[in-house]
Amino acid sequence: MAYCANCGTVEQPEQQFCPTCGAATSGPFAPPAPLPYFPIDEAPKEPDLAGFWWRVLGFVIDSIILALVTTLPARSMSVNFYVEVIGTLVIGFLYWFLFITYWNGQTIGMKVASVRCVNMEGRGQVGLRQSAVRSLAYSILLAVGSFYHYTTYVNPTPAETRQEGVHVAVAFCLFIPHFLDLLWVAWDKKNQTLHDKVAGTLVVRDDKVLAQNPAPPDIGGSL
Repeated sequence: MAYCANCGTVEQPEQQFCPTCGAATSGPFAPPAPLPYFPIDEAPKEPDLAGFWWRVLGFVIDSIILALVTTLPARSMSVNFYVEVIGTLVIGFLYWFLFITYWNGQTIGMKVASVRCVNMEGRGQVGLRQSAVRSLAYSILLAVGSFYHYTTYVNPTPAETRQEGVHVAVAFCLFIPHFLDLLWVAWDKKNQTLHDKVAGTLVVRDDKVLAQNPAPPDIGGSL
């Protein structure tokens, strides 16, 4: 039996301090248990989304390229209006689809603007399916207003002027889905267009790591 070295009180088993004088006991006792560790999960880093004006720059450059390849040659050859529209939409679809899929998520305009199209996680290459859905959704929105055709007059009468005004108003209304698609970036939290939302893609500032190590296209391509 052990006694307190200071006051002589009998020490109890596993006692750390004397109940009489408060002195430390002479017997061994277990050290205090360590505090529990609760790891803090780090939030995934948000991708650096491409701003509205960077996307506008890329879109304008791509539009000029497509006009040089499709519209101007068709006009010079006096191609039928509807044939011209169909040809422009098909070539435009292939342009966006092939470049986004096989050129590291970039068209020529996007390359100049230093932005790229990636999957929803903001890190991976866009797959074939995603790229096809994205390009098709944009082409459909563009096609809504593209097929509306009307004749303009060189020296219109008042009645013809009113008729042209009606045609212009109708054409503008039919192009609203296309305009809305492009302007959606300005107020969307993820800077997405409507065709980005349909395909599940993001447009981000150019990622140098991804540029140096491009992932192969995913045949499945999740939505």
